[in-house]
Amino acid sequence: MDQAINIDIGTSGIRAQLLNLTDSSVLRTAILSRNPLPGANVVDHMDFAISYGQGIAHEILISAINSLVKDLKPENLKRIAVCGNPIQLSLFEGIEIRDLAFAGKNALEKIHVKPLERNGHIVSGNEIGIYADVDVIIPPSVRHEIGADALAMMIKSGFLDTPETCMVTDYGTNAEMALRVGDRIYTGSAAAGPVIEGQQISKGMLATPGAIADLKLSRGWQALVLDEKLRLVEGPRIDLRNRTFKATGYPAKGITGTGVIALMYAGLVTGIIKPPIIEGGIIRLGKGVTFTEEDVIEAGKAFGALRAGHLTLMHEAGIAYEDLETMYICGASGTYVDPLKARFTGIVPATPKRIIQCGNTSLELAKDLALDPDYLSYLNEMKKSVLSNHIMFASSPTFEAIYVQEIALWNEGMPLEKYNSNLERSGIQPIPQKFQEIIIEKKSETDIHELGKSLEIVESKCGFTATIQCSGCDTCVKECPEEALSRESESFKINNERCLGTACRRCEERCPEKRFSISDFKLELPESIEIGQ
Repeated sequence: MDQAINIDIGTSGIRAQLLNLTDSSVLRTAILSRNPLPGANVVDHMDFAISYGQGIAHEILISAINSLVKDLKPENLKRIAVCGNPIQLSLFEGIEIRDLAFAGKNALEKIHVKPLERNGHIVSGNEIGIYADVDVIIPPSVRHEIGADALAMMIKSGFLDTPETCMVTDYGTNAEMALRVGDRIYTGSAAAGPVIEGQQISKGMLATPGAIADLKLSRGWQALVLDEKLRLVEGPRIDLRNRTFKATGYPAKGITGTGVIALMYAGLVTGIIKPPIIEGGIIRLGKGVTFTEEDVIEAGKAFGALRAGHLTLMHEAGIAYEDLETMYICGASGTYVDPLKARFTGIVPATPKRIIQCGNTSLELAKDLALDPDYLSYLNEMKKSVLSNHIMFASSPTFEAIYVQEIALWNEGMPLEKYNSNLERSGIQPIPQKFQEIIIEKKSETDIHELGKSLEIVESKCGFTATIQCSGCDTCVKECPEEALSRESESFKINNERCLGTACRRCEERCPEKRFSISDFKLELPESIEIGQ
């Protein structure tokens, strides 16, 4: 039986599947629940690669993917297809990424870097360290912040097939989004950060077993938790006002992005949360699972970036909010979120008449490529048509004007009336006060449409180690916000999956003896992986 593997390299995790090329079925699925590169978002990953070497970043990513490939147990592997954003795919392939770090032409010329085309192509696995004599299919990127995952959301959601005005968003760290008005397509990417996928939250986690993914009103609030097959089942009962919980149903280990959205909704409608304040300062969701005011602030940043992106696209396209007919929502968050709660928190526009939940479109596009490598030609052609109406939010005055109001709303407690009046003074439509009646459609109950016979959660086997002679006060270990650092005698180890990377350095900064240095750590990879063919 000939087999192939499709892989979605996400900023917050990696998903892979083993495919039967004879009947196109999924045999097995494996998930790396965190991206193995240090950092909480794609900018951190890029900064880590530039600061410590693209070769090291490439080794870490390849090692993790090899672990996934090994776990899938392929027997007659013919090819591998991947999908993801431009930075992740460039790190995966081991090619230049500095052109992705600087958008300006002058900055690139100063460091003598020419932007790469990044068209879709095929490389040999042994060239990049994946697998000897197996083709690896890499789809095209559109712009430096719009990648193959954005093409995936447009193609696999149905966004390109509907004639009415519609919008699509992949709810992830980069929040790629597109608006279609007639034959015109407007694209953008809002740096929402990892909150939307359950990270950079004190007890956050990806959409994996044990994650609170929703809350329902049933004699109080009851958490809905993902079980071992990623189905939503009843979990702890939560008393928001008294900050207590009752351990029932499936045990909660943490909260994922959609759970954060649901909890923010519940807190807002009950008045327990008045951004950025929580009544009583904390919400208890389960044993060892809490939600803090710092989490409210992080959630507000993500929600604000998403709404600012949506409003910017509609403003630049010159349409009224009420002209938006259909909203497609993609990714794990797009699958498990309650659209009504998402709309209340502002991350889904208030006016579309139909919302369609589409699942993990990036993994599905990689599957299409694994089954039919000739599909690459179509993607390269499509890339050209998407380039014409791209809006870079980082340099957009409209996005800036809106996002400033979002930060004031979520993080400083500014009233919505003031928010709208400030928008109007900037020549931007105020957001609607009433919600449109909507029809909700769901294409799949889980973000991965087909799991196959098994689902395995895999951990990266690589890390950083160093020997540091110090007093052993453990200040560095205690100060690590993600518990990524451990010590045994003079030997220190960093779990790179959990490390917040160059944006943190709290371990280094808090060392009272100033002996702790990140630069002393060396990468430790697992033994080489051999896979039978």
